Amino acid sequence: MNKTKTMLYPFLITWIGAVLMMAMLLLPFASANKEYQSYLLDNKDELYAEELGMSNAEAVNISLAEYAKMYIEAVKQGFHMEAGIVCIVIIIVFAILTVFTVLLSLLKKPIGILVFDILALASFWAIRFDFEDRGVVPSDFYDWGIASWLTYVIGVVVATGAIWMFFEKRKAEK
Repeated sequence: MNKTKTMLYPFLITWIGAVLMMAMLLLPFASANKEYQSYLLDNKDELYAEELGMSNAEAVNISLAEYAKMYIEAVKQGFHMEAGIVCIVIIIVFAILTVFTVLLSLLKKPIGILVFDILALASFWAIRFDFEDRGVVPSDFYDWGIASWLTYVIGVVVATGAIWMFFEKRKAEK
């Protein structure tokens, strides 16, 4: 079997996984708990974040990208400057690391994929730690959303694909 055929499955696993990890920026990182969700939906036309034009209905699930926008606006207005800047930087670092993971998976570089995947997971862990430490999520109003858990699963899948790719490349070189 040639190298291209043996590399197909590990390539697909790492590339699709890395793209899905990028998608975690847009999936719900935090979801309103039942009571707060009822309140938000009962008042769905009211603004949750006026500066962003975000309605209560849109605030039932909040992604990392939306949190980044909220923190950017807070920093612009001079609120929570230090925490806002830290959150913005960590979210951007996570986004950049996932982009590099996607690029390296396209280039079929398993060591690079593994390194950037681990760094992306570490930055994601830092985001979760920060949000939990400050009581942003979980809180009286929000619990963790699907992206807060699925990112770890996808990260392990990407790492597994990268390790498989590494061994397939080695085997093909012999």
